[in-house]
Amino acid sequence: MTFNIAGARAAVANPEDVVRTAAKWGSSHGAEMCLLDAQSVFGRDHLESAVLHAIRARDSRTMSSRSVAMETLLYAAGARQVQDALRAVGLRRDTTTIGVVLFGPAGVDDFLRDMEWTRDDRVLEAEGKSLRDFGISDRKAASVLEAQRADLVLEKVALLDVDK
Repeated sequence: MTFNIAGARAAVANPEDVVRTAAKWGSSHGAEMCLLDAQSVFGRDHLESAVLHAIRARDSRTMSSRSVAMETLLYAAGARQVQDALRAVGLRRDTTTIGVVLFGPAGVDDFLRDMEWTRDDRVLEAEGKSLRDFGISDRKAASVLEAQRADLVLEKVALLDVDK
């Protein structure tokens, strides 16, 4: 399964409308999307790890959800429940940076252009972001170097398989 990852800048007034519009675009282009608030993304590795875990869950028939995109959202959040994942990494009314995972043959740049979003992969970088959405306290986060904080998120992604 092919996938592309990108970061984007855009104002989200209504998350449900954005997700619906993206799904409609995906449907007409043979693609599926996972959209995340980039404030909750701790580097490209974070999204790649979530995608690879989701694909492995699909291949081993252990997915908790009906689609690889939704399974990716669960792994990205390190959550077992969709509601918890949406709360942790989903789009919000104040979202201005978006992490995009596009599954399928369609081009991610075409999607961003059609959505009228500006591509900016820097929004995926971990620097300066809080780990609270992942249930990692400020105290625990302070126990590791800033450069290693993304590793705590990758660990949480991997541990979801243990919790299943």
